[in-house]
Amino acid sequence: MRLFRSIAGAQGGRVFANLGVAFGMSDELAAQVVRYFLPPITKSVSRRTERVQGLIYFLEMLGARRYDRYLADPGIFGHPQVEAEGRAALATLFPNPRHLQKIIGNRAKVLPLPPDLLEKMLPYVAIMALGAIEVKTRQPLKEILVSLLRGRADPVAAANPYKALALEIRRRRSAADDGDSERRSGIAAVFGALFARPEAKRAA
Repeated sequence: MRLFRSIAGAQGGRVFANLGVAFGMSDELAAQVVRYFLPPITKSVSRRTERVQGLIYFLEMLGARRYDRYLADPGIFGHPQVEAEGRAALATLFPNPRHLQKIIGNRAKVLPLPPDLLEKMLPYVAIMALGAIEVKTRQPLKEILVSLLRGRADPVAAANPYKALALEIRRRRSAADDGDSERRSGIAAVFGALFARPEAKRAA
C-alpha cells in the first residue's frame, strides 16, 4: 500500500477526484482503478530491478524524466504528452503487448468499466506509479550514491541519483570489485522495500 498512499496524497489529496473528472467517474472508482492496476506495475519493476541490467535500465528510465513532478500536476490527465510517456513506460515494463491486454482484461472483469476505458487510463496510472516511486526512492538513492562515491558526488549528480547511479554501476560492471554486488543489492532493496506487501488483493 506504500505507493497507493503516496499517490492518494498527491495534488493536494485530490488526485483521484481529478482523475475521475477526466474520465467521467467518481473519485472512489478512479481510486479503485489505480489500486487494481498497481500490483502488475510494481511486480514488473520488482522483477526488473533484481538483475543488474534491468536495474540499470530502470534507473535510466527514471533519470530521464521527473515523474514525481507529473504526479504533483493536476493537469496531467488527458494531456497527450503525458499519455505518450505513460505508454512508453508501459512498453518498457511490459514488452509483450498480450500480457498487458491480459492485465486489462482481468481488471475489466472486476471493475464496472469497459476494457477500452481502462486501456486509456492505464498510461496515467503508470505515470503516477513511477512518480510515487520517485517520491519514495530519491532521497535513499541519493544517500547510496554519496556512500558509493565516498562523498565525492557533485550537486548535479546528487540532483539526479538515478542517472548517476546507472552510470556508476555501468562503470563498475567490468571491474573486479567484490563490494559491487552488495552495493547493487542495496539499490535494488530500496525498490524492493516498496513492494514488500501486495498493493491489492488481486494481482496479474
